[in-house]
Formats: sequence, C-alpha cells, structure tokens
Amino acid sequence: MAPVTDEEWADLVAHEIPKTSDPALSPIANHACDIVSKIRHEETRSARLTTPKETAKSWQIIRRMPKGALLRAHCHSLVDIDHLIKAALSTPGMCISCPNGHLATQHAGREGRLRIQFRAKPDSDDGSFWNDNYKPGTFIALSKAAADYPEGGRQGFLEWLRGRCGISTQDSNPRESRTASPVRSEDVSGMLYYEPIWRAFLQRLMTALVEDGVYWLELRLTFPLAYYREGSESPDPDHDHLFQAIGEEVARFQATDPGRQFWGLRVVWSTMRGQDPRSIIEDADNCISAKLLWPQLVAGYDLAGPENLGRPLADLLPELFWFRKQCALEDVQIPFFLRAGGSLGDAAAAATETNLFDALLLGTRRIGNAVALHRHPRLVEAIKDKRILVEAFPASNDGPDPIPDSVMHHPLPALLAQGVSCALCDDDSGILSSKQDGGPRMTNIFWHAFQTWDSTDLATLGSLAENSVRWAAFEDQDSETCAREGIERRANEITGLEGARQYGDAFGDGSDGDTDPAE
Repeated sequence: MAPVTDEEWADLVAHEIPKTSDPALSPIANHACDIVSKIRHEETRSARLTTPKETAKSWQIIRRMPKGALLRAHCHSLVDIDHLIKAALSTPGMCISCPNGHLATQHAGREGRLRIQFRAKPDSDDGSFWNDNYKPGTFIALSKAAADYPEGGRQGFLEWLRGRCGISTQDSNPRESRTASPVRSEDVSGMLYYEPIWRAFLQRLMTALVEDGVYWLELRLTFPLAYYREGSESPDPDHDHLFQAIGEEVARFQATDPGRQFWGLRVVWSTMRGQDPRSIIEDADNCISAKLLWPQLVAGYDLAGPENLGRPLADLLPELFWFRKQCALEDVQIPFFLRAGGSLGDAAAAATETNLFDALLLGTRRIGNAVALHRHPRLVEAIKDKRILVEAFPASNDGPDPIPDSVMHHPLPALLAQGVSCALCDDDSGILSSKQDGGPRMTNIFWHAFQTWDSTDLATLGSLAENSVRWAAFEDQDSETCAREGIERRANEITGLEGARQYGDAFGDGSDGDTDPAE
C-alpha cells in the first residue's frame, strides 16, 4: 500500500488536529481563549479542583458568560425541591392525604401514594397522619402533618418529603429512576400546579435564569396535568388558565429591571409515551387546541418518559402522523423536538437507537440526548445535512466527584468533532435533590464541559451558546438576528476579556487584550 502524500497528510492534519487559534475569531477573542485555557491548565495541575468549584477562577469566568437559550428542560427538572416544599407549607389551604392506606410503616412512608392539594378546609383538625388509625383519603393540613412528623417534626418532614420528590445522588441510574417513578411526579405536581405556587415558581425560575446568563426558555410540560386555580378544589377542565398564567408572569417579569434582558418563554407540549393510542391522540389534539388559543406560547411537541420503558417511535408513528396531518388541517405549525437514542451500554440501547432513525423520518428539528448517535456515521451525516440540533445534557448530579462520570463518558466531544450542531441543556438539576436554591444551573453544566474535555475551550462554549439561540423556536422573531446580538462574541470577548484583565498578569502577557498578542 502506497503511503499518503504530503498533501494528503497536511489535509488530514488540518481537519483532525485542533488548532491553537481560530481564524474566525478576533485577536481579542483568541487572546481571551488562550488566557482561560491557561487558567484551566493551572487549576488542573495544582489540583485546585479539590476545593469548592465556586472558588475556581474558571468558574467565576464562566459564571459571567452569556449562555443563550435553554431548549430542553422538563418543568419538574427545574424545580428547587426544598423551596417548593417550603412554599407549599406556607401557602394557606394546602393539605395532604394518603388515598390507599396510612404511612405508619417505613415502607408505606416511602412507597405510599400521596395527594397534596388545596382544600378550603381540612377533613380533620385533630387526626394524625402518621399512625395506623388514619382513615385513607382524609385530608390533613400540610403544616399539621409536618409538625406531627414522628421523626424530627417539621425539619424531619422536609427531609422525608424531599427524599420522595427528588432522587438521591446515590441512585445508580438517576435518569431512568427520575422518569420511571410516578410517585415522585405526583408529589411534585400536587404542589407545583396550584396557581399561587405556580406563578411564584415562574418568577423565581426566570430570575435565576437571567442571573445565570440564560435569556430564553423552552419549558417542557408533561400532559395531562391537573392545574388548580387559586381557591379551587377541582382541577381546571382545560389548560387555558395555565397558559394564561404563564403569559401574564412572563410579561410581569419582563417589565422589571432584570426581566428586560429576558427574551421570553415558550412551552414544548410533552405527552407520556407509555399511554394507549387513543389517550395519546386526545392529548395531541389538546396540544393543537392550545396552539390555536395561545400561538405565542406553544413552541413544539415531544414525548415524555423513558424510551426503554415506553413505546418506541416506530410504534407511535400512526399517532404522530395523525398529529402532523391535523396540524396541517388546522393551519398551525407545531414542530417535533423529540428525544431519541438516550441509552448506551445496556440492553435498552438497541431498542432506543432505532428512535434516532424514526425521529429523522418524522422531521424532528432537534433531538434530545442522542448519546448513541456517534455510533452511526451515516446517520450523523444525515443529521448534519438536515441541520438538526442535538440537545445534550452531559452533567447529571453533583456527587463527591467534581467531574461526574456522566460528563467524562459523554459523546458530546465526538459529535462536535464530526461537525454535529449541539447545544447544552439542563434536564436533571432540580429533581436530583439539588440544593442549588435557584442557583447557576447552566454555569454548572458549561463549567463541567470546560473542565472535562481539553478540546473544549471558551470558543467552543460560545459556539454551543450561539447554537442554542440559532435553533430556538422563536415566534415571529428572526433567530439569526438574535444570534447576531453577540452570544458568541460576548462569550469570548466580553466575559473572556474580563478574565484576561483579572488574571492576565498570572496567565498571559499582562495586557488587557485590546491588541493582538502576537504583535
């Protein structure tokens, strides 16, 4: 076999070996990238990552970085569990019941079903929620149940309910457990979807996003859900007031000083994939009705629930093609943003990988997770040709290891090396028992990506942020114009320049980056 020619060798190196500087970036941006990469190298070399990450210089720089849009985030994943429980305890009329027995035993306390909702008056003022004399289905004031908790009173109750709503960081497979347990979902929903708590949650969420440099949110809501208006003991028969509350809270937030930076929020309607065909069609029809009433708030359609436990896309094709046909008849645009290929290295992987091909067949505009995509070269080329974005969420929970295994082994660098357009998303933080209290969710994900992979520099992070804006489902907006507001430029030049000015003496030439360091 003849050896490669010099020209072939040079072409191969040019395409495969990362460059030390990007010719598409300005001298200022290249200088900023170099400074921040040196900071990372110094932190790694001196083992400074054993200290809290919030004290790291790289964290402080990325904390100030604009991160564009958050495109894939299930509502429950964005809930700060601790704050939600405290809000429910302080909301008048919130009550709790156990419909199928009592919670007097450890097993019942862990697995027994709960109902948490507003009641004008508790069914009992003197009964105990925690002994075997409790009558199933009796509503007790939530504050009383907390005060009477036998293992530590109110504080013990907070820990108990938090453990039911969230997923322990010791769980061996948090992603699957998060969606596989209806108990946790019901516990969260009963508190979250009561109007006063729902409105407060939206305000808190949008405030935290803007503080973290996220200016657009596409929120996934899983339907059907029971939404209760303030003072009502019965759920709304439709979802009109739910969307009305969303629209009002977004407008109210955008009228504040912090909210002026927030571009907006839209909903991706998600249907539980494990349902029977009739239920899925009925829910999809409700999505179309909501789009007709609230066109500015409904962005797209997705299927919720673990791929390996629910119906695969191939089995759902009749319902999804019906949905697409019905959208055409109603003259509405509701694109698919489907999760596919979310398993690797287990028996479920083969079953979920076929969803990648079917998602392409269905014309999805974005694919969530797609950790199996890199194993299919021809499919990768098809994804690139169709300009489909991969919504990646490599960071899971914050265990004792500063760089979780889920990040180290995530195929995102392989996808980027093959030219696949990707964006970073957050689909786990709140429900994973996080105590962030509305803290910097996306900073955590961007920082983990930066610290884990040497191939990821400040320019890469800026490109990921820009992709999130380019593929966002803006209504009546030009996404290219929003992108040109400078997500990538600001990420590299403004944030990076601040880092260069702050740390330039130690890691650079001491200049402020206003000139080309090569000059």
